[in-house]
Amino acid sequence: MTQLTQTQRAIASTLVEWLAAIRAVEAVVLGGSHARGRARPGSDVDLGLLYSEEAPFSIQELRELALAVDNTAAPVVTGFYEWGPWVNGGAWLTIRGQRVALLYRNLDHVERVIAGVEAGQYEVDYAQQPPFGFFSGTYLGEIAVGVPLHDPSSRLAALKRRVAVYPEALREALVRDYLWAAEFGLGGFAKKFAARSDVYGTAACLTRTVNQLVMVLFALNRRHPLNDKTALEKLAEMERAPRDFGARVQATLGHLGRSPAQLLEAVEKIMRLLGETVALADEVGVPRAQRSGPTTRSAERTSSPPRTSSRTRSRPGRR
Repeated sequence: MTQLTQTQRAIASTLVEWLAAIRAVEAVVLGGSHARGRARPGSDVDLGLLYSEEAPFSIQELRELALAVDNTAAPVVTGFYEWGPWVNGGAWLTIRGQRVALLYRNLDHVERVIAGVEAGQYEVDYAQQPPFGFFSGTYLGEIAVGVPLHDPSSRLAALKRRVAVYPEALREALVRDYLWAAEFGLGGFAKKFAARSDVYGTAACLTRTVNQLVMVLFALNRRHPLNDKTALEKLAEMERAPRDFGARVQATLGHLGRSPAQLLEAVEKIMRLLGETVALADEVGVPRAQRSGPTTRSAERTSSPPRTSSRTRSRPGRR
């Protein structure tokens, strides 16, 4: 846990010891910005609690632990699936002034998702996470960067070995689907909104298109997106990306204007980024056949909660 300060390491070590004592907690992993080496002052310490679908840990025991260690009178501890099927619950704690997030992960669900992704199948759940939804392939990235702190059965270690190689079927599916969606959105909608001086529609189309290009570029570089807040920063470090991609995106979206001429100029700038991204895909030989539309499970669908959940989904809220 060299990524953490001395105080953070002490807090995490004590927490892991106590969490490991809760029956059916199969693994505890350090995740988030600290695992990725991108933590800032004030960043939460994120700990993933991994459990088996057939034998989940006791929420009551976790609540008792939270009450014992939290500095506030009423720490937030949710039940399973109260936040949705992907980030499926957790707790917000403050310990010695340090914010700590405990995030649940159903290991069986994770394994099913990995199997699907390996076959080129993916989902995006817009209800789970703004602004662009939760991308199922994120699980692979989380596992790859996560630091195991408690893994007695080595189940997490096995998953880390499994996700070490980026699935080529996923790479091809993302490039094919998202390039088609970007072309369709710009050519079929963005230009029409711009011609009508519709800033709302134009901005929405361009922002959505940029996200689609980001997804393609991560796939071309065989990298899993982990956090929308740092996606442009990560792209700046990658080998395959249009020159100054992030700066050009920020400049274009930051000054759209209001007139048809100004909005159409913004559309053209994003179309140039699309063209450069298409050229990169061609350069590395990623198939773009059958550009009539996505052929995998829809990249733009909203997932339903798993059948194992009978709780009403509520939105995760920070204190």
